[in-house]
Amino acid sequence: MDKNYQFFMKANVEPYVGQWIAVCDQRIVSHGKDVKRVFKEAKEKYPGRRVLITRVPDKETMIF
Repeated sequence: MDKNYQFFMKANVEPYVGQWIAVCDQRIVSHGKDVKRVFKEAKEKYPGRRVLITRVPDKETMIF
């Protein structure tokens, strides 16, 4: 299993509810409402690296 995905599944993402996040090297490296900007920012910071992009669901849809 991908280490970035494992990090995401265990991370406290509450500050990012309703936003897109980019995870690289087991860290959240970018976040925001615009997925294209989040992806671009992450790829600029970490060129050639594999970046996980995912949306943190709104609180009403989160399942714990």
